[in-house]
Amino acid sequence: MPNSNPAHTSKYEESGVSQTGAETALGHLLKHVLPTRQFNTQFPVKADIGYFANVIDLGNGQGVALCTDGVGTKMRVAELLNQYDTIGIDCVAMNVNDLICIGARPISMVDYIACSHIEAHVFDQLGQGLAEGARQAGISISGGEISQIGEIITGIDLIGAALGHIHLDRINTGQHIQPGNLILGLAASGVHSNGLTLARRVLLGETPEMQQERVHQYESALDRTLGAELLEPTRIYVQPVLEMFEAGIDLKALVHITGGGLLNLLRVQTQNIRFVIDPVPDVPPVFSLIQQRGDITDAEMYEVFNMGVGFCIVVEHANDAEAVQKICKQHSISCHGIGYVETTDAGHNEVVVPSKNLIGSGSRFSAA
Repeated sequence: MPNSNPAHTSKYEESGVSQTGAETALGHLLKHVLPTRQFNTQFPVKADIGYFANVIDLGNGQGVALCTDGVGTKMRVAELLNQYDTIGIDCVAMNVNDLICIGARPISMVDYIACSHIEAHVFDQLGQGLAEGARQAGISISGGEISQIGEIITGIDLIGAALGHIHLDRINTGQHIQPGNLILGLAASGVHSNGLTLARRVLLGETPEMQQERVHQYESALDRTLGAELLEPTRIYVQPVLEMFEAGIDLKALVHITGGGLLNLLRVQTQNIRFVIDPVPDVPPVFSLIQQRGDITDAEMYEVFNMGVGFCIVVEHANDAEAVQKICKQHSISCHGIGYVETTDAGHNEVVVPSKNLIGSGSRFSAA
């Protein structure tokens, strides 16, 4: 059984990722960044920092949505396999999936590639992935930058920034969520692009030599190699969600389940609510494998990984849920009801997973 001791050291922090440190660093950054809104009041910022994307008011009821994200240490898996033709899909996905959360239609993206060296075949494959991601999302890649900074990094880092169009009266930050609303979970394609530092350490080992060997290891529980499983591209949810917009379905909130897992639900701009995850969706084999081999608690698994749910949609009625599920089915995406919203007097929003005895606020789950 996974270790259930609440004082047990975080495996993610042991692997080199400090969630607490990130929160502290963000606070120090924001105290300088937030006041910059006063520097351009002609085109005001329309949402608080902390949601998946933000919107700039262009006037006449029109706005542009902006966001940025990268593939993180998933790039290390690509490097181990010497296979870079899908990692660009992840870069597009991490950005466009964030844009649709605020109600925007993604339209274009730029990429930034930082590298210690340049090899033509690697960049050819990176381009293939970016192009495929753009095709799936229905966007253009309108520019980018390559920076050779071998003095700073070893290998490659891939980051993107995306732009979307939005009518200002359609900005959605979950501000209209009400108790009794239903939570739908859209299936992930795999680990996606978060938690790879921990997943690699657990499944592939800690040393480069071990990782290079194990990345090619066939795993019967996955019916493929560990490397192929970890490199599976992040699912892009743009086309089905745009169809939901066009169909006029009343979507109370759209939430990209990235780092932080289901705690991403807490980004919504409604207060005094609790997201009850019941029933818990079936957990794909890769997450069970990570948890078992890493002796990781349920709390940390649900903090770090998507656990099979890549995107959540909150709706008001069962009829809306059926309409969402119908569109997802047309796009071969599994979508199921995974819970509901209720009020809480805790003084802050919460996510609870009753079957796992978990309650979460901020960036942490703990035993209920």
